[in-house]
Amino acid sequence: MSAVLDFRELRDKVLAGEMEDDAEPVENTTMTELKSIPVILPLSLTVGIGAALIYDRFGNDGGMFGNTFGTALLTLGGISLGLGLGGLKRGTEAQTEKERYEHLLDESQSVIEEQQEEMESMEAESEEKEAEEQHEAENDYQYDYLSAEDSFFHGPSLGMGVGAFGQEGVLYRPKATDQLW
Repeated sequence: MSAVLDFRELRDKVLAGEMEDDAEPVENTTMTELKSIPVILPLSLTVGIGAALIYDRFGNDGGMFGNTFGTALLTLGGISLGLGLGGLKRGTEAQTEKERYEHLLDESQSVIEEQQEEMESMEAESEEKEAEEQHEAENDYQYDYLSAEDSFFHGPSLGMGVGAFGQEGVLYRPKATDQLW
């Protein structure tokens, strides 16, 4: 019964708000940048200047700020809005670029690990092959009459262990097979 999904238990969890959430919450890049001081200060200044100018225009009939001072505040608010939005855009682009760079590093690391595993397996295969060849060379009892090392001590014979006078050695190399006969 444990393999079957119990819908009553699932419904009770949903109604109680007890769903299991193992994944970490992903933070939005815009909200992360809005929390930084170089972005929040100019935007706050813009909101404050805008609120003061709107109150002066509609609530106070323009009596608080004069014409020149209101224009200066409006210009200052525009500059601070530009600074805040520019910082927000640069910050989100930087975070996106950072995520791309980390993704690229992860991919390159996985490729490097795959290549290292491949190299290690190739080295292991070559070592195994060399060990087999060395083992075959140690257990080889046949002589290669074409090589100088093997044929130096073995002169031509008539079959009785007596060398034949004036007879040259037979140049014979056995076939490279695994069969003995």
